Amino acid sequence: MLDSATITILMGKFLIGLLIFFRVSGFLFTAPMFQQSAIIPHVKIMLGILLTLILTSTFWNDQPKIDMHLWLLTILAFKEMMIGIAIGFSAQLVFFAARFAGGLIDFDMGFHTSMLFDPASATPTLIGELKELVVLMVFLVINGHHYLIEALFVSMRAVPINTFAVTESTVKLLAEFSTSIFIIAIKIAAPVLLALFITNLALALLARIAPQTNIFVLSFQVKVAVGLVLLFITAPMLVYVTKYSLQNFQDLTMRLLMSLNPGRV
Repeated sequence: MLDSATITILMGKFLIGLLIFFRVSGFLFTAPMFQQSAIIPHVKIMLGILLTLILTSTFWNDQPKIDMHLWLLTILAFKEMMIGIAIGFSAQLVFFAARFAGGLIDFDMGFHTSMLFDPASATPTLIGELKELVVLMVFLVINGHHYLIEALFVSMRAVPINTFAVTESTVKLLAEFSTSIFIIAIKIAAPVLLALFITNLALALLARIAPQTNIFVLSFQVKVAVGLVLLFITAPMLVYVTKYSLQNFQDLTMRLLMSLNPGRV
């Protein structure tokens, strides 16, 4: 038979493990690669339980005692999930930027022409999906998935279960995250967009010189050809920009975690 003291200790450990599981769940829900539909839910659940057991056994002595109050546990569970989502979402921003850059190129090359007639159509961004796959490959090559798990472990010391505060530093970092998406997207798409802009100027001059030429029909083939050639030429630059951006967001993620604990800022 277990005495009351042992039951209290086990219950406290269970509550801490449950709260850590919410943090891990938020992380697996938004982190690159882990949130892919190719990973079946059973694997995600088993991975979440495994990470929770490791985190609970590792940081059990570093976590404070939790009062068994329903409203307090609800708030803490929501907070833990938000921290996990923040870790995964910060790494997803480079993927969003790559997809956004591909959407810009798609629209300029004419792959999104259907949106001119039906803006509500769910047209996939072909170049965006290609660039997103390239970012995923670079992410795996630089062991980004290892870094994400490491960031999850660091978050346990940086932001304990009973600690959370949105500071001025946090707001600045979130604004930096938002602006970085557009900056990275423009860096990725700039060479192709510039080449297509010059192509449009050339086609406009051709329309003035030879009015009988059907420039509208000709532009589709020319812009697609120019866009594909530039995509092939600028592929090494895409890898370089992606690698630098992913490494930069690793530092930003750590700074974001530190900013959530006022005592560490």
